[in-house]
Amino acid sequence: MSSSKVGVHGPIMVDEVIDALQARQGGMFLDCTFGSGGHTKAILDASPDAWVVAMDRDGRAIARGESLVSEYGDRLELIHAPFADLEREVSFRGFDGVLADLGMSTDQLKQGRGFSFVDEGPLDMRMDESSGMSAQEFINTAPERDIYVALAEGGVGQNARSIARTIVLERPFESARQLADVIKASHLGKKGESKVHPATVVFQALRMKVNDEIGQLEHFLQAVPKVSKKGARFAVITFHSIEDKIVTNRMRSWESAGSYPASWRGARTEVRVGHVVHRKPIVPSDEEIRQNPASRSARLRVLEFEKDFSK
Repeated sequence: MSSSKVGVHGPIMVDEVIDALQARQGGMFLDCTFGSGGHTKAILDASPDAWVVAMDRDGRAIARGESLVSEYGDRLELIHAPFADLEREVSFRGFDGVLADLGMSTDQLKQGRGFSFVDEGPLDMRMDESSGMSAQEFINTAPERDIYVALAEGGVGQNARSIARTIVLERPFESARQLADVIKASHLGKKGESKVHPATVVFQALRMKVNDEIGQLEHFLQAVPKVSKKGARFAVITFHSIEDKIVTNRMRSWESAGSYPASWRGARTEVRVGHVVHRKPIVPSDEEIRQNPASRSARLRVLEFEKDFSK
């Protein structure tokens, strides 16, 4: 999960992120999803007194970031690790701002790693290519029920069962394009004339499964208060409802201080941790969406911590 994200025009909502983090005031910031480095660079450029610790589970992203280290020197530190491990991997405590951009990076889409529908190479989809099971191995070997569960949990909806059946009948798969073509030719692909490729949510669900994105996000959210000082801003950009709901529920729980309705299903905390800065998510401007259509589903949520758990 991982950052300038999907779209060829660079990082999403840069000005909004800088304002949310109050980066122009300087300070120490944690970019948990370095990606192509767009947000990190914007934070560093916002103030000569800004420092960034940037992490990413994608080794290629960290390697690309070395050029920024050459440019900014000791104001930038890069860490190759998933953000779920931040409490163990990040030695600094007391950040002034923490950013997580949960979208895909443009570089990942261009590298032939199975994230794009047109990739002819192996259907990998791992953010960290050095560990875990690839999407190709998963769909070619997993029982149909496991594939169905992954698709259902990833947001595929009522078509999850039929798509899982189709995948099992048509496997083995060797490339992202092959999988996308099979899904498009299936019953799902024949419904309506949607402008969105019918494999979009399927690819999202498989990527989430392979990278354990929900588990990673939940562990990450548990750790963020422990590295943030009082007054720190926490900004998260989500791109689909599953992640957005998890982030929203956690921020509300941090704000509620143990006061929950009987029906509350979100994460619970007995201590007020902070307050949500904006009641509604910040969304890209019409101009940004025109320039970068991939930004249209982005939602930026911001919380300000009121207690210091970093000591």
